Amino acid sequence: MENPCGTTKANILESTEIEGMPIYFGTGVNPVNSPAQFFVAWGKEILTGGLIHTYNIKSAERGIEWFIDEDEAEAKYLKIQRLLLGCLL
Repeated sequence: MENPCGTTKANILESTEIEGMPIYFGTGVNPVNSPAQFFVAWGKEILTGGLIHTYNIKSAERGIEWFIDEDEAEAKYLKIQRLLLGCLL
């Protein structure tokens, strides 16, 4: 399988679903010209055939954020979960 331009293979480390919204924490090949390798993604159909976009997308319905720091990415993953659970003011 060939990766279309602007995508990379997603290695999912952890995932959860809250009220029908999937949330993913994972790694991927560094996006072009960036040392980022960790991502947090949310939304239906954000992963297509195991591939993920190599650029940030941010909306309430779906998104991808790339991070250099694993702890920062994990904190974002947890924050999105709390937001969806209505636990964040």
